[in-house]
This record gives sequence, C-alpha cells and structure tokens, in this order.
Amino acid sequence: MKARTSTTVAIAAAGLITLVAALQFGGGMIETEIPGLPSAGPLTNWGLPVARFWMDVCAVACIGTLLAAVVLAPSGSPESSACTRAAGWWALGLAAGAAVSYVLTVSSMIPMPVANLLAFPDLLGFGASIPQTQALLIVLATATVLAPITIVPRFPGWIRLALAAFAILPPAYVGHAASSGAHDVAVSAMVSHLLGVSAWVGGLAAVLVHFRRSERLATVLPRFSTIALCCFAAVALSGLVGAWVRLSTPADLWQTSYGLLLLAKTATLGLLAWFGQNHRRRTVLGTAERSVRHTFVRLAAGEVTVMAVAMGLAVGLSTTPPPVSGHESAAPPPSFTPIALITEFRLDPTVLLLLALPAIGYLIGVRRLSSWPAGRTLSWYAGLALIALVLFGGGAGYAGTVPYVHAVQHVVLSVIAPVLLCLGAPITLAAQATTAASQYGHLGSRMLAWRITHPAVLLVAGALPGILLYGTAWLPWSLSDWAARLATQALFVCSGLLVFWVVAGVDPLPRAFPATARAWLLAAVAVGQLGLGAALMLGPQLAPGRPPSPGVDLLADQRLAGAVFLLLPLLPLAVLAVRLTGRPSGRARAALRTDALA
Repeated sequence: MKARTSTTVAIAAAGLITLVAALQFGGGMIETEIPGLPSAGPLTNWGLPVARFWMDVCAVACIGTLLAAVVLAPSGSPESSACTRAAGWWALGLAAGAAVSYVLTVSSMIPMPVANLLAFPDLLGFGASIPQTQALLIVLATATVLAPITIVPRFPGWIRLALAAFAILPPAYVGHAASSGAHDVAVSAMVSHLLGVSAWVGGLAAVLVHFRRSERLATVLPRFSTIALCCFAAVALSGLVGAWVRLSTPADLWQTSYGLLLLAKTATLGLLAWFGQNHRRRTVLGTAERSVRHTFVRLAAGEVTVMAVAMGLAVGLSTTPPPVSGHESAAPPPSFTPIALITEFRLDPTVLLLLALPAIGYLIGVRRLSSWPAGRTLSWYAGLALIALVLFGGGAGYAGTVPYVHAVQHVVLSVIAPVLLCLGAPITLAAQATTAASQYGHLGSRMLAWRITHPAVLLVAGALPGILLYGTAWLPWSLSDWAARLATQALFVCSGLLVFWVVAGVDPLPRAFPATARAWLLAAVAVGQLGLGAALMLGPQLAPGRPPSPGVDLLADQRLAGAVFLLLPLLPLAVLAVRLTGRPSGRARAALRTDALA
C-alpha cells in the first residue's frame, strides 16, 4: 500500500513539475503586475492551469476506467464493476475541477481576485456569456449527470463511455484550435488527439490499478495493447496535423517557445512508443508468469509517469501563444471544376478515426472466422471508401458552396454507402466473431433494437434528414460550423444504416419483416428521394450556407442538385429491389439460417 501511494505521488509530482516548467518557459504565467491595471492575482494565475491539469487527469481517468469496464474487462467480471464505480468518483472530481476552473476563468477575464469575486456572486454570471466558461459549464453538467448513473444497475455502459468522452471535448472547441486559421482542421485534429490520448493514458492507468493482481490480466492486456497501438497512430497523426495548422514554417519548431514545447511533447510520444514496443515484446503474452507480471507493473508505472509529463506539457502548451499560422481556411473558395471532386483533398482527423474503427473492427472479425464471404467484405470496405471519398475529397471543400456537390455527398452518405455497408452483414459478423463472455458483451439491447425497427420509426428515419436539411434552417447551420456539419453527416449515415439494415435483410432482424413490408419501405424511401429532388428542381432558391464559389449560379446548381436526388439513388435502390423480388437459392437460404442462429 505504501509503495502504491508513493508511486502515485511521484507520478502526480512529475506532471505538476512539468506543468510549472512549461508555464514558465512558454510565457503562460503572469509573474508581475502592471501598476495601474487590475490583476486577478497569483491565486488565479497559478490556480487556473493547475485546475485544468486536474480536469484533464480526472477526464482521462474517467474515460480509461469506463473503457476498461465496457471494452477490456470480460463481461460481468468484478473488475468491470470496480472500474465503473471508480469512474463515478473520477466524474465527481471532473465536476469539481470544472467548477473551480469556471470561477478562476471568470476571475482571470474580469480581472479580479477570487476573494473579491466571491464577495459579489452576481459577477459569476458573467461567465455564462463567454465561450470559454460556457464550455466549462457544459463539462460541469455532463460530469454531474455521469457520476450518479455509474451506480445505476444495468445502465448501458456505452452511454456512460460516450458521456465521458463528450465531457473532455468542449474546452478544446474554444481553445487555440478555435482561433486557428484552418479552424475546421484544427478542431478536428484536437478532438482526435484528446480522444486518442484519453483512451490510451486512461486505459493503461485503469489496467495498472484494477488488473495488475487479477487473473484476467492475461486476457485484458492483449486487448489493451491493440487499442493502444491504434491510439498511438491517432495521436501521432492528429498531432502532426495540429502542428501543421499552427506553425507557419518548420523553423517555428526551434525558434518559438510554442515549437520547443511541441518538440518536447513529441519526444515524450517517442518515449511512449519505446514503452509500447517493450510491452508487446516482453509482457503482453506472458503475464501468467509472476516475473513477467512484475515487469509489466514496472514498465506501466514508468509509462504512466511519462504520460503525466506529457499531460503537463499539454496544459502548458495550451496557455502558450502559438505563432501566427500561414495556413488560412477563411480565404474565398477557388473556382470549382468537376475534376476537383477527385483531385482536391482535405483530411479530417476525427472522420478518419471514426472510419478507421469500423474498418479495423471488421477486419478483426473476418480474421477470427475460418471463412467469410468475400463479397460481403468487398461491400463493407467499398461503403467506407465512398464515405471517405466524399468527406476527404473535393466534396468536403465544395459541399458548402456548390449545391449539387452537397447533394452528391448527401446521397452517398444516406443511400449508397449505407446500402453497401448493410450488404456487408456487420451484425452477423459480430455475432459470429464474439461471444457473450467477450469484452464486448452482448451486441445490444434486444428491446432497443425492437423499438428502433418499428415501421413508424423507420419511415421517420428515412424522411428526417431531407426534411430537416431543406425544410428548416438546418442547411446553413450545418454548413457554418464543424461540429454541426459532423453531426449532420452522422445523421445521414445512421438514418440510412437503420433503414437499409431492414430493407436489405442480410442480417437477422429483431422483428419479423416479410419481403412485402420491406418492399413497401423501399418504395417509401424511393418516393422520398423523388420528392426531394422534385422540390429542389421546381421550388424557390434556398439560402446558401456559405458564400458561393466564383462563377456558381446557385439556382441552376440547385436544379442540378434536384436531378442528383432523382437519378443517383436509382442504382442502389434497384439492386435492393432485385434482392427483394428474387427467390434465394438453397445455399443462400442455408446461409440465412446459419446467420439467424448466430
């Protein structure tokens, strides 16, 4: 117990010492007061970065323990319950850190010492109108909701994990990334970076604390090793993109304080890669032996210490003014040409991470089975490739300024890609590749699946994206903000997946859907696409979300967008219609029975 306490103190001290050094070096700390000007005082100047460091520690620990409970620990194990309970305490710590950070941030912005601020409580409401403090209020509310639901029995673990992941994001949305020239890319890189770091650091800490003496360590550690490798790739890529956005030239790396701190953080990433290589070579496959287990504990403790140093550097880096970036995205869009849909490229790290997860997961599932139809695999990856094409290619840059490009993106995300993904039979693959005792537990609540596949829900899901986008003020809002655009794209894909999961009928369904009912649902989807296309071709001009590209006739392009909605979905819908009208062969019927049993 004493050794454990001393190790924890040493790790925390390493992070705090690094934080103080980074603040001093980067100029994030105000040491002297200017006569005649108000000052928040040393308590705010020193307390605010420490409170942010505490928030980061609590958020990372909360995400890590929930990741261990939901993904790493075998379903129903005592360690899973212990991790969930620990996550509740970390959520309380995050809520407390957000409350303290709110007070200190308001004190810093007024500026006014904390004691004077608390003497006039009405001034605390000033923070409700500032983006930085609004983000802290969102964190406070999310953590306050998360803490009690960790003790609610039979509450879906993935919802807890999603709430914990969301709680760490609002401050990033109003930090350095928000003021960067390439705002969308910078915010996306920061979001990917935070999620990757949280899963990696928090997951390792959870394994070290809750599983180091458990007989299940031999099962949990290989699982975490795979996740850690993916997180390392996500952190490295998002860090590279973030550095490219914030630095004007490579010389800024060694000529500015921000660049030098960035190099120091990169060095910690390299050191962590060395730790990971040692884990995979020396401990991952041999933790059943006592000597190997001791080696794992020592390596993991050293790795967590380096991670604490990296977190201290990250907080110091967030308070260090970055050099003025030369990569501006606010410039007028260039003239559009159809070839630009293929030649243009704009990487979004968050979308790349979201696409990599199903790509890797499907590949792992296929490798676990002795046989799996190649056509299903091809269909799955073709769907992911199409999503990547319209979100990384020219469609990502011109969707907000050229109406028919946005229509192509809409149809691909809501119809073509979901059809291909559903034909890949991912639920069947998951059912055959996992068991009830695996780290994934049950694939989901049967009652929830029963409810969301109700015919009324399916009809609403099929019509909702088009009605929201072109019948309300959703379109300009979704094109003006990165988070709104990402949420809209996710709505397209998820609604399409839900509808075509039922229509395709490749995977076993939670309720009986005869071919006639699926045909009527397919007909309703087709009518919705035709109606949307006709409305765009015959209706008035819609308000653009952004200034149009040079030479673009918005009304003419809107008519062309209507033609896209009329023609582009025909091929995938026709393929599904043929599947519904054709009678399956004896081999296909046997495969369906096997899938249903799985």
